[in-house]
Amino acid sequence: MAMAPILRADWKSELLSRLGRTPDYRAAYEYLVEESKKLEAEDKQTAGVLLPFLAGKLGDAVRERDLAADYFETYRDNDPDFGFLDEYTLRDFLAFWFRWKRSYPLVYDLNLLSYSKGPATGLPAAVEVGLELLNDAYYRISLGPYILEGGHWPAGFHILTIPLNDLFERSDTYDFILDLRAGAIVVRKPVRVRIDIADMVAGTAPSPRDTFFPRSGTPAKTIQEGELSLYVDGKLVLRSRKIAAKPSSFTFPLGGPLMPGQKPYMPPPKTDPMASGVNILDAIALAYKAIKDLVAKKPPKPSLPSYQKVSSLSFAYSRTTAEGLAVSARASIGLVLSRAVVLKE
Repeated sequence: MAMAPILRADWKSELLSRLGRTPDYRAAYEYLVEESKKLEAEDKQTAGVLLPFLAGKLGDAVRERDLAADYFETYRDNDPDFGFLDEYTLRDFLAFWFRWKRSYPLVYDLNLLSYSKGPATGLPAAVEVGLELLNDAYYRISLGPYILEGGHWPAGFHILTIPLNDLFERSDTYDFILDLRAGAIVVRKPVRVRIDIADMVAGTAPSPRDTFFPRSGTPAKTIQEGELSLYVDGKLVLRSRKIAAKPSSFTFPLGGPLMPGQKPYMPPPKTDPMASGVNILDAIALAYKAIKDLVAKKPPKPSLPSYQKVSSLSFAYSRTTAEGLAVSARASIGLVLSRAVVLKE
């Protein structure tokens, strides 16, 4: 009689056998490192959040930091299922993980911001990048050796202004480096801007002769308005100006002479307007009410500029090549996603 195959123990049970009241953190860490290579996506995330915890228990602060950073850059601040842990391990782990979630300067959800509702024309001097920051941090943005901006950011949404002057000569990718410091942790996040240049239509630029003298067969347009000046040896000897005729003004008669106090085509007033007046108390009360209403109505707060988060921006523009060709071109700007790295001290 054939024996049934022995079922392999669940990895969580195997891990718990190395933890509990008398934990063997080294055995648990070494087991989870090897086992995590075989796990499915959901279980791999659970293992990924436990590995920095176990590394910290072994006193390896550098490995703890690197593993925690790897988890945040992969899964953001999303928590996996760690409810299977025993009471002793869970209480210890939650205190550990809370400290990291309140300190790691995670940057995520980077997008280009578009304020234009119509097609964009002309090359921009800069673009704006919106991003989310998980925790407060000091920041610095640089391009090569040049520091462009820096300061302190609270947690939340922020906008980076990326200058693009002299970056439209060719298609290329430019790395703007965003450094963030939170406590003893320094994270470097490349903000990669990809610029693609494409010529759309090419045509021969018109010659000066075609500009001033139309080709034969082209109907001449009547000049409506203009000025012609003739100079000889730098002296004005003749000037002729043509002004377009303007339509004559429209008038209509108002009838005969008006009597004093009488409006056009209106009967004369029955009472003398100079003999009537307004009660001074009523006037004061009316003025007080008007001032009170004016003070009560506060001006509305200025509305924030509306924008859209987009993955790319396109700009149409024209240029003249060295060969004298008029070229219509289009520049496309996009972001290349990249992971942040923790800088070693």
